[in-house]
Amino acid sequence: MTASSEDFYSLELKKVQDTELDILLKFDKICRENNLTYCLDGGTALGAARHKGFIPWDDDIDVNMPRNDYDTFMEIGQEQLGDEYFLQNRNTDPNSPFSFAKIRKNNTTFLEWNKRNIKMHHGIFIDIFPLDVLPRDLDYREKYIEKCYRLNNKLVKRMIPDRASIPEKNIKWIIGALSRRVQHYLLCLISAKSIDREINEEFSKYNSRGFDGNDCISHSYATKTVLPSEIMFPPKEMDFEGHKFYAPADCDAYLKILYGNYMQLPKEEDRIGHRPQVISFDKEIFSR
Repeated sequence: MTASSEDFYSLELKKVQDTELDILLKFDKICRENNLTYCLDGGTALGAARHKGFIPWDDDIDVNMPRNDYDTFMEIGQEQLGDEYFLQNRNTDPNSPFSFAKIRKNNTTFLEWNKRNIKMHHGIFIDIFPLDVLPRDLDYREKYIEKCYRLNNKLVKRMIPDRASIPEKNIKWIIGALSRRVQHYLLCLISAKSIDREINEEFSKYNSRGFDGNDCISHSYATKTVLPSEIMFPPKEMDFEGHKFYAPADCDAYLKILYGNYMQLPKEEDRIGHRPQVISFDKEIFSR
């Protein structure tokens, strides 16, 4: 079954959420069996705190993992996920434009407009973001975060020709689209593998210090949000769609850092998700 983005919010959102919940349950099972640490992240943690489940208009699930646990999951994940799912990262799917991983459901499609021309797996997914330790020197930390932020953007610009979410019919958007295309083609002169090497080296530079007593960040999250480790670990269980999943140790403090007054609902016009261009629950509508 397929649906256009115009139909998505009225017809298919609940089915997407159910599929993502199934992926999360499988992920949680693997993590518990292998003693791997993770937390619900971003809007998923917000949904757990405010709605005991999905934010009603949300169409994705985010989790984070300390880098060591993340790396272990990258090694064992595909075998333990089985044939029903695909663990997508820069190694398993080299056209994937992300410095983080996704678990995608095979034989499904969630095709976002800005990735429509990328030959990669486009199945319904959950996001897995690695967490890394930050340096303690605050002056240097700011420069380091900025460097990692630019590296992450460099990969995205190198891999995605059109980075806007939804096309618009106005001069400003067209000029911006042309500028993004030029940036992409110029960066195509640089090897993607060389950017990967820089990212892998820089992002995990301070992890040998451990998370205990140190601040951390997800460089891949495309924000510069600093998270004190004591509000993240050890994770505590929270209710989400009738199941128990791990969330930050002090989820209230975590959500205030991300969203401020997180219990206040956004305006109706801001209640939107990814808005896929094409969606299917029983077919892969893409080529690799």
